[in-house]
Parts: sequence; C-alpha cells; structure tokens
Amino acid sequence: MRPWNVDGMFPIDARSSDHGTRSQLLSSLIEHDPSFIYQGCTLLDGSCLHPEYHATVNSGVLSGVMNIQPEKIQAVDMDSLNYQINYKFISGEPTSYKEYFTINPTTGVVRQIKPVESNVAKKFIIIVQAEEQSLKKRFSTAKLYVNVKPVDAAPPVIAATATEGFVDENSPIGTRVLDVNKNPIKLTVSDRDLGPDDNVPQYEFESTSSFFDVDSNGLLVVSEENLDRDPPNPGVFRFQIVAREKKNPALGIRGVASPPETFSVIINDVNDNSPKLPMIPPISVKAGEGHREIVNVTATDNDQGENAAVTYSIYHVSNNGRSKFRIDPQSGVLDSVGKLNAGEQYSITVQATDTGGKYGQTIVEVNVVPGPNTRSPVFAQSVYEVTVSEGAALNSTVATISATDPENEPVSYSIISGNDLRQFGINDKTGVISVIRKLDREDLTRYQLLIKAEDEGGLSSTATVNIRVSDINDKNPEFVDLPYEFSVKEGLIGVHVGKVHAIDADEGINANVSYSVPGEVPFTINPQTGVVMTSTSLDYENQKEYKFVVTAMDGASEPRIATATVTVHVIDTEDELPVFHQPVYEAKVPENTPDFTVTQVTADDPDTTKKITYVIKQGPNDLFKIDPSTGVIKTVEGLDYEMESQYVLIVGTLENNTTKPGATTKIMVNIQDINDIPPVFLNIPRPITLDNNVAIGTKVTTLMATDSDGTSPGNKVRYEIVGRGKATKYFHIDPDLGILTVRDDLSKETDSEYQVDVKAFDLGDPQLSSITSVPIFVRHIKSVRPDVVIGFSEDTYTVEIPEDAPDNTLIKSFSVVSGRSDQQIPVRCSIQSGNDDGLFYANTTGERNCELRLAVGKLDYETKPEYILKLRLDTLADYFKQDNKSTTTVKVQVVDVNDNVPHFIFPSYAQLFKKEKYFGAVAKDKKELKTVLQVKAEDKDSGRLGTMEYNLVPDSKGMSDYFMIDNQTGSIRTKRSLDSIKDEDLPIRLTVEAKDNPSGKSNSAFVEVVINLIQEANRMVLAIKDVGAETVQHKEESIVDLLEQRTGLIVGVEKLTALESTKDNITLDTDPESTDFWFYTIDPTTEKILLRNSTTVERLVLV
Repeated sequence: MRPWNVDGMFPIDARSSDHGTRSQLLSSLIEHDPSFIYQGCTLLDGSCLHPEYHATVNSGVLSGVMNIQPEKIQAVDMDSLNYQINYKFISGEPTSYKEYFTINPTTGVVRQIKPVESNVAKKFIIIVQAEEQSLKKRFSTAKLYVNVKPVDAAPPVIAATATEGFVDENSPIGTRVLDVNKNPIKLTVSDRDLGPDDNVPQYEFESTSSFFDVDSNGLLVVSEENLDRDPPNPGVFRFQIVAREKKNPALGIRGVASPPETFSVIINDVNDNSPKLPMIPPISVKAGEGHREIVNVTATDNDQGENAAVTYSIYHVSNNGRSKFRIDPQSGVLDSVGKLNAGEQYSITVQATDTGGKYGQTIVEVNVVPGPNTRSPVFAQSVYEVTVSEGAALNSTVATISATDPENEPVSYSIISGNDLRQFGINDKTGVISVIRKLDREDLTRYQLLIKAEDEGGLSSTATVNIRVSDINDKNPEFVDLPYEFSVKEGLIGVHVGKVHAIDADEGINANVSYSVPGEVPFTINPQTGVVMTSTSLDYENQKEYKFVVTAMDGASEPRIATATVTVHVIDTEDELPVFHQPVYEAKVPENTPDFTVTQVTADDPDTTKKITYVIKQGPNDLFKIDPSTGVIKTVEGLDYEMESQYVLIVGTLENNTTKPGATTKIMVNIQDINDIPPVFLNIPRPITLDNNVAIGTKVTTLMATDSDGTSPGNKVRYEIVGRGKATKYFHIDPDLGILTVRDDLSKETDSEYQVDVKAFDLGDPQLSSITSVPIFVRHIKSVRPDVVIGFSEDTYTVEIPEDAPDNTLIKSFSVVSGRSDQQIPVRCSIQSGNDDGLFYANTTGERNCELRLAVGKLDYETKPEYILKLRLDTLADYFKQDNKSTTTVKVQVVDVNDNVPHFIFPSYAQLFKKEKYFGAVAKDKKELKTVLQVKAEDKDSGRLGTMEYNLVPDSKGMSDYFMIDNQTGSIRTKRSLDSIKDEDLPIRLTVEAKDNPSGKSNSAFVEVVINLIQEANRMVLAIKDVGAETVQHKEESIVDLLEQRTGLIVGVEKLTALESTKDNITLDTDPESTDFWFYTIDPTTEKILLRNSTTVERLVLV
C-alpha cells in the first residue's frame, strides 16, 4: 500500500531509500501562495512583486466591464497542485467602492455596476484577493486603482483683465496689447467641472484675427507684421478668442472650446505717413504789383490727430523769385507779394511738413501774362543835357536815357527828329545813344534829338536830348616799355624801385604828363619823372609782392588819363635768426655703439632762404658729432657705461649767437648698460693627475672667474663643462661655485688624459663667456684579468638597412668580450674609416658590446647603395691577444624603398610655354581607333618600385569614355567616334595618373592632357621640296621646335605624306621625293586649336 501526504493529495513512495531522490520529491511537495502575473512587473521567485492594476471611468457614466491595465486581473497557483483561484474585493478607499464595482470570483473580470460622480470620489483604491481553493486557503493580494475622470458638463470660460486694449501701429510680433491703465491684457481659463484636487488641463487659444494671438504666458500680443491704422485699414480691430482644451489633433480629437470672448484693440496712430500734396496745373498770373492770391495748396496726411497737423512753407523758387511769393503756413494760401513782369516764369516748390518732420512737396508753375495796357511809358526826365567830344570814337556812348512802363511792359526807343545827319543812333532796347559818324565841332556844335519811348501796346511818350559837341583833348597818354616789373630788397626806405614813362601825342599843355600812385601803397612816385621809390620799410615775411596802378594824366583842362600796373617783388634778406622750439631732448644710447643716431634737433628759420648750421656748443665733441645741415646727432665712438652713464649736450646754430630763449637746446643723453665684458678666469689651471679608481664625487679643483660689467645680471657668473669628447661624462662642475668633481668611474675608459673645457658665462644679453682648459691625467692601476679576451670574431660583416631608416637606428650589435664578463673593463668602439658623410656612429653599451648605429636618417639608395666601414676597438693592451682582432670591416648595404614619386617627362613646348601639360589633337571625322599622343613618366626608384602603370581618371563630363590608355606605354587612343562631342566641351581635358610599383604600396603623379579636334579649317601644309617623308620624320621634332619658337604657338603634326601638286589646275601630281608636312596650331593661352584663316595664324604663321 502507498501512504499519502498530510493533505491526502499526493502519494509518497515509502520504498525509496535514496537520499537525493527523496530530497527532490519533498521539494516538489512544498506549496506556494497564488501569484498575480502580468508582463512588465518586477519578478521575485517567478511572482510579481507588489502587483498593481489601473482603470479609468468617466464621471456619471456606467462603463460596465472595465478596461484593466496593464492587462486583466489574473493569478496562478505556483505549486504543482495548481488549485483553482477565486477573486474578491476585501477592502478599499473610499469604503463606498462596493456600491460601484464588483469582481467576478472565477474570471477576475471587474465590472462597474453604478455610475459614480467625480465630486463623490476622484480615485478608488481597492484591494483584490486571489485565493486558492484548498484546505489551507492560501492567497495573495493586489491593488486596483480606479480614477474617476470628470465629464465636461460645463465648457471652459475665458476671463480677461480687460476686453479693450491699445497698441501702436507697426508694432513687431510679440508686442503686448495694453489696457487703458497701460497694463498687459492677460487671459485665464477656468472650468467648473474641475475640483480643487483635479489636474488642470492645458488650453490653446484660437483667435478670429490673424493680427492678434495669446502667447504662452496668457498675454494678448501682436502676431503679424505690418499692423497699420491708416486708411483703408481699420483703426479698431474687433475679434473673438476661444480657449480649447488640448487633446490629440493628430488623431482628430479636439477638446471642448470656451464661449468666445470679444476684444477690441484700438490701434494707436504713429507718425509713419508723409503729407501728400496734389499735382497743381500751371497757373497764369497777370503782370503787376501788389498782394494777390495765386492758389490754395491743401495737403492730406493719413496719420491722425497731432500727427496729421501740417504746416506749409516755400522750399524753393526758380528765376530768383523767392522774395516775390509767400505762403500762409496754416492755410496753405500762396500769394504774390512782389512785382511780376509779363513773360516771367516761376517754379515754386511748396513743402508740407507734419509734426514728426515728415514732409511732401509739389511744384506750382506760375506764368506771368500781360495786364491791361492803359498808360504810356514815363521818362525819368523830360530833357537831357549831355556833352560829347568831337573826337568821340564811333559807337562810343553819348548818353543813356530810361523810360518805365507803368504796366511793366517792355519799352522800345527811337529817334524821331534832330538826327538829320545820321550821326547818332539809339539802342531800341537799352536807350543807349551812341556816335555812329565822326563829329566835327566846326560844322555843328549842338544837336537836339527828340526820343520816343513806346510800349508793346503802342502807347508812347517823348523826351528831348540836347547834345553839345566840345573841342577836347582827344589823345590819351600812353605808357611805353610795358610791363613794369621791379624788385627791391626788404627793409629799405626811400630807395629807387623803378621808373615808368608815358607819352601824349597832343601839343602844348595837353601833352604835359604827370604821374600819381594810390595813397595806400608803400611807394611814392615823382610826378614829373615817373621814378618810383619806397615810402616805408618792406617786410618779405609779411608780403612778398605788391601790385598797384600808376596813373598818367595830361595837362588839359579836361585831362585824359592812362593807367598801367606796376609789380614790385620784395627780395628776402637774411634778417631772421634760427630758434629752437623744443628746449630739451632726451635720448638713450646703448654703450659700445659707434656712429649711433642719438636724436635729431630742429631749429626754425623764418627766412625764405633758410640757413641753419647746427653746432655742439657744450659737451664732449670727441664723443658726439652733429650734422650741421640736418641736426642729426651721432656718437663718434662707442660709449662706456662703466665710465659715464649720462652726458649733457648744448646745441645751437652758427647764425644765432644770442642768449635769447630758443637760441640753444639741451640734449640729455642716457647711456644704456649692455653686457660687453666677458668673465675672466683668475688663474690658469695646472695639470692634475688622478688614479682611475678614485671615488665618484672626488674634488678635482676649483675654478674662479669675475665679470666687470656694471649692472646685474651682466656681472653674474656661472660655470659649465663644454666640448672635448668624454669630459662631460666623467667630470662635473658646480655652476655657481666652480668646483670641478669626478662624476663617473674613470676605470670604464682606456683614456689616460682628458682635456676638460670649462666655460664661465655671465647672465647678460647678449651672453658673454670665456673658456679655460683643465688638463687631467689618469693612472690606470686596475689589474688585467687573464681569462678575458677582447676582439671582433669576424674580419668582415655584411648588414642591410632600408634607405628610409630613421635617426639612431641600430644596424648591428657586435659581442667583443669573451670569458667572464666584467663591467669595469674599459672598452671603446669607434669607426676608423668609411664614414666620410657622418651618417653612422659606433658606441659601447653597458654590456660591453659594440653597436653600429645610423646617426642621421638620410640614406638614399639612388645616390649611394653601399658603404664600407672599418670599426676599431680600444681597451687595455693586455686584453688583446695575438689571435684576436681589434678591427673589422662592415659592409652596409642600403635596401631600396619606394620613396620617390613619379614625374612626367614633357615635350619641349612645356619649357617654352611654361605649361606642364600634354597637348594633342585628333581628326574629328576619323571613325577608326587612332593614337592621339603618348605620356611618359619616370621614377628614381629601382626594379619593380620604378615600374610605371598609367590610368585615365574618370571626369564629370564623361570625356574619358571616348579614350583609352595603354597601362604600360602611356599611349592614349580613341575608343569610339568623336562626332557627338559638342563645341562648347572643347578642348577635351583628361587627367592621367602615373603610378609606380603597381603590385604594392605605390606613389602617384597626375597630369592634365588637352586634346583638340582637328577639322578641315584647322589643317595647314608645309611643302618641303626634295626631302622624302622618311627623312622629314627624323627631323620632325626640330621642325616643330623651330615653328613654335618663330610663331609663339604650340605646333602639332597630324601626318606626313608625299607632296601633291596640280598641273594646269587639272592633273594631280604626286612627288614621293618631297613631303607635305601637315600640321595645326594651338593657342597656348586659350589652349584651343586655331583656324587656318584666323588673324593670329595669318599674322604669325602664314607670312
């Protein structure tokens, strides 16, 4: 029989005696609590830890079966018995949850059984129990959170701080709209559906106006540019705004909107419009005087209030008529205020300006037309009395009469009687009466002319002109020997300046000439002789030249005069002394610098001819010199700061020996100390002998040096060991104290003598130094070990090194010590010969091996592929045996590497035209494949490293598709017909790559190939008589070179054929003994092939 476990549910095999099997069986009998299971929970031993479920119901709505998240409520029995699970609510908050929710005990489905209002509860927390249906009733619990979502029973409502606002026109986007109290208008949203603990949803505002919106802070702002108040735009914007709860627009879900709130925004006027004036048609105004209204100008301004207030002004009037018009600044009435004459025209620019300074203009054209003609012209006087000389010249003026028309019409003049002999004429426009025939007083002494003045309307008046003919002095004096130009020195009074002379052709008293000059000039003239003299002292610096008029007058009762201009040049004399305007100069001069420019002094001489001679009046003339012309002061020799740190010079001029201020100037010269004295050792070191086993740190000697410079750091001395082989390795000197000590074991070397060069240097700039040599002799007292032998094992070694090896590369290490190793054996390894270029060096390692190394990484296989070096060992003589070698030969073979870039070899035209390119051409009409040209490159590397491979580089235009290149020879050939190539794509430009070492790491070079297409218009033939084509082919390169040098064009050869000619223009004759040399030319600038009939070819080739 099989006994049962405690619950009587599972049989246990009592016959089992295996302990391990029994433990496994008992483990399977342990029972577990039920576990809630859903995806995404935190697991512990396969069960969800602290399980939670969530659901949402709408306020006042009966949902029925509820949607539980993250998935439906479900629990499982975790043990193998897998009992049935029952579900129930065991508690919850608020406690009224049982009225609204139930759970199916078998399936765990949760159902809402009664609508719940959000004002009753916002959230339910219900404890769900899952219990297994066993005797032990094991169970687990989980929390169910039910959120009650409010229903939008009432829409949101907008509340605004004001519904009427103000904003300036043209405000930028984002400008806040202000209320009447200048505060921003703020909009808030409330919702009666929300309780105090509800989360406030987000709202978005929608405006019916594109010009205004609500920003993220709830402020009413401008949302569009060009906000304009001016007509035809409205001055007040009225619009509505609603608030809508944000939902998910992407899913087509829109929230509930608030009732619209109406806003009025008044646009504040900004003075942004200029006044506008209308175009006014031309206006005709009758001639006359007095105040008359011409036109009323009215401007319009789209601004408002004060910004639209306009004042009027006259900006400009043509024809110098500004004083004849005025405008009322307020009304814009334009009046004439001056006399207007018929025929005059005026363009009046009227300007209207608003309070902001903006303005507009218009032009009023005014034409003056004749007025009514009712009155005749009026003469200035009714009778004119004039006298005219009988010698008056023809066309000379007798008198000018004038009449004025009351209506300002033009007046014309005429002689109506008294001019029977036609001896006078009158200008009909000006009223000038002039002599038109020669007068003779003896024939007629008086004339009475009746003059008529008539206006354009035919009204006239008359005046009488009585003319008396006088017997006159009819010859004027005449100056001779013109022009008069004299010179006189400044500062002289009463000296002769020059003489003028005039003659008079009259006789008697009428021929007596007297002279005079204006009273304001500094000169006098003798009335009878015409001699001009100075009346005051002239000053060249004040005035260099005088011009005045001399009058010559004859002695007649009615004298005649003549005038002439006299020019007097004032001669400058040296009457001014040079002066210095700068009393003191300061300069710095470095010591020991001869011919150093200290400074330049400057004196001023007011004279025109400046004469200044600079001299040093006080100061050491042996140390300083001055250029007498320029004032540049220089040192004669180097100055010594240690002797004198400052000098004072007094500089003056030879011309000014006074003691007045400015006669001299002072120069303060400060000497700058420089480091010019090197340190000097106080004694010469004597030879010193040391044993090779002295202790490291042993004092050898003390060196002392001093520096005589005047200032620090130039007189601070330091010490160091320099030069001379191994001295720096085995000896040390204290940089401050100069104590020389041993720094390494002297028995390491075979040397018996050291020359220790010690440099004493100062800390100045530039740094100066002195060197002394300390001879040190070393006694070698260490015994030689008999079991140690030193020497090279081979007479000759062969080693390899790549040519690009860097500095200090180890070439080979030689083991040269046999027997028991002794680190104290002195061994030295050196290169005895073969290192002429200094590329190698040898040294001894700490293990007493000899190393051969590359000193400088400058090997070049192409220059020198092999070096033969001879190495030498040096040690104590007893270590060398007869059968050992102290020298050996090392053959260093340089291994070639690919370190050279290919370079192209160009034809001769490349050097002539400075173009590293290849030029070629091929007939466009050729259908068969044809060789165009060949490129060639070389590489300095050897063997396979110098092997070339050529490739065409693809281009963006696809031109490389028309050609192919031989990879080994570089020959370029056509690959297909060239007919499809357009003229604008010419010349064809290809890029060829030359690559070395094709099978390994390679270097490349690139070159441009320019290919033109040959057509019939490009071909030219050079006929070469009595020379066959084969011979010409050998001379082809020379012929091309000659043509290129003569023409300055790139020349290409298309083909060579037997010479062809025609007889009688009918028969074609071929001469195989002569050659037709077919060629073409390329412009080296444009790189395009040239036409045979082009100007360039005709000028340079076909001559």
